[in-house]
Amino acid sequence: VSPEAFAVHRLVLAASSPYFAALFAGGMKESGRDVVRIAGVEAGTFHTLLDFIYTGVVSIGEHNVQELIVAADMLQLTEVVELCCEFLKGQIDPLNCIGLFQFSEQIACHDLMEFTESYIHAHFLEVQSGEEFLALTKEQLIKILRSEDLSIEDEYQVFIAAMQWILKDVGKRKKYVVEVLEPVRFPLLPAQRLLKYIESIPDFSLRVALQTLLKEYCEVCKSPKENKVSSFLQASKGRPRRKARKYLYAVGGYTRLQGGRWSDSRALSCVERFDTFSHYWTTVSSLHQARSGLGVAVVGGMVYAIGGEKDSMIFDCTECYDPVTKQWTTVASMNHPRCGLGVCTCYGAIYALGGWVGAEIGNTIERFDPEENSWDVVGSMAVPRYCFGCCEMQGLIYVVGGISNEGVELRSVEVYDPISKRWSELAPMGTRRAYLGVAALNDCIYAVGGWNESQDALATVERYSFEEEKWVEVASMKIPRAGVCVVAVNGFLYASGGRAPSHDFAAPVTSDSVEVYNPHMDSWTEIANMITSRCEGGVAVL
Repeated sequence: VSPEAFAVHRLVLAASSPYFAALFAGGMKESGRDVVRIAGVEAGTFHTLLDFIYTGVVSIGEHNVQELIVAADMLQLTEVVELCCEFLKGQIDPLNCIGLFQFSEQIACHDLMEFTESYIHAHFLEVQSGEEFLALTKEQLIKILRSEDLSIEDEYQVFIAAMQWILKDVGKRKKYVVEVLEPVRFPLLPAQRLLKYIESIPDFSLRVALQTLLKEYCEVCKSPKENKVSSFLQASKGRPRRKARKYLYAVGGYTRLQGGRWSDSRALSCVERFDTFSHYWTTVSSLHQARSGLGVAVVGGMVYAIGGEKDSMIFDCTECYDPVTKQWTTVASMNHPRCGLGVCTCYGAIYALGGWVGAEIGNTIERFDPEENSWDVVGSMAVPRYCFGCCEMQGLIYVVGGISNEGVELRSVEVYDPISKRWSELAPMGTRRAYLGVAALNDCIYAVGGWNESQDALATVERYSFEEEKWVEVASMKIPRAGVCVVAVNGFLYASGGRAPSHDFAAPVTSDSVEVYNPHMDSWTEIANMITSRCEGGVAVL
């Protein structure tokens, strides 16, 4: 080992690693020589490794760990590699994790690579403000930005991190703007906030490129099938990242306390927010119009409350909540007043389906364009219904259960393609359900709780598997819930509020309790109660 020579026992070294076993006992030409040269290892590093081979003890420190792990990996001294990895893991912090990540890539140490990558994801907000982050290669940056596991407050922070990397060397990096921003989930970002940031960029050509990109994104929202950058609107882009800080917004509904009469129900304007990190509910700004039977959706980083009713007055109005200003504003109204409607977001637009419009069930579908601030009638329901469940999955809208024109609770399930404007059917549920909650989770659709005339409020839950093409019952909730709000967050289902069964003709009481379903354990767990009990409200995740 240049520039020193070491006297060793061939059998001892051959027993220590596959590398030396092949060198001294594998029939190689070196096996018969008295002197064997080992290139690529410094004498001091080899001396440390030789001590380990003979004594089982190795001295690892910041001064030698990188040389040791490289040499130990080459000489196939697995135990030393593992010890070096553990040492490096103990030294990691937001300032050096990028360097360790790049080092682990260079030496192809997968254990260290996975650890450092997970650390970067978990400490993203601290890491992205350091100089090492700005020195990432384009490929490394994109790999990080694509992760579901970035611990962030909101998606805007990912956009800013990508832009900081570009602006660090704008002359050379601005040509990568489309590639670098591709992992950013634009449907979660308010367009006005983006536009304001873009207008502040000093580099003219980059500013124009970003304005063009934003314009193309808006065009994608209107015609996703035709536009070349439709990857911006993949189904996953409309959902917050798995490790992002998420808030559940419980919006409107009605409340009725224990002992209250049927006429004592009160429409709510209050809105609560649940922090999935701290597990606390807090109140936020109230709706301008109290209402129940409304629809709630999220698009462009805003929460929309749509339709609903109060004291038999059915509304067409739409309100929009901005989490930055913490205020509700009134936007364009629907073409038809509706309550008990289905609402979901698809391809950057909000769809409002069916519902009760007064003397009959509405059979039209309306589409809201947040950029144009306008509603348009775009189609019709295959089977008119109200008080049904509704969700979006992979660009299709699923309509589940509800009440028909004949006043019968439905088992039927239909699928609407907003591109072709065609309907198709899925297998019916096992139980008739109206006033149910519906959500998509892990490529399955869940129908939760609800009500039918023969069974009253339901605690049962069904899951539709696309592989099996049928509904199966899973664990029931702890209590029956009609008018329940259901949403999927971080791989779990959250079921909040609803009303209990009525007893002895007494008016049913609304609930403030919340349950969480773990699909892997097939079990429900109670978590912190809402501040106000509510039923037939809306829920959204932001």
